[in-house]
Amino acid sequence: MPDPSDLKQLQEQIFDLVARSQGAVLDAGRSFTDSVSNMTPGDTSSVDELIDRAFDLTERVLNAQRDFAKQVVQAATKPLTSDSGDGGHGDEDDGNGDT
Repeated sequence: MPDPSDLKQLQEQIFDLVARSQGAVLDAGRSFTDSVSNMTPGDTSSVDELIDRAFDLTERVLNAQRDFAKQVVQAATKPLTSDSGDGGHGDEDDGNGDT
């Protein structure tokens, strides 16, 4: 079983990474808002393009978060699933003729 201090450190690293990525998304949202507020009223073609870009960015961020969540679960459960309780030897042939 993993050391509790290792798990706590992993949780803190994950939290830090999530917080930084959320900050980046907020910055992107602010940039989008600034771009829209600087536009000429009635120029809907630019607004449409900005909306498309904002949703494309959101889709990419969401996909990245999905992949990240899957990787976190994989990394967190890998040590648990790879230890089958037999000292890590599994069904390996130890060369002594016993099977």
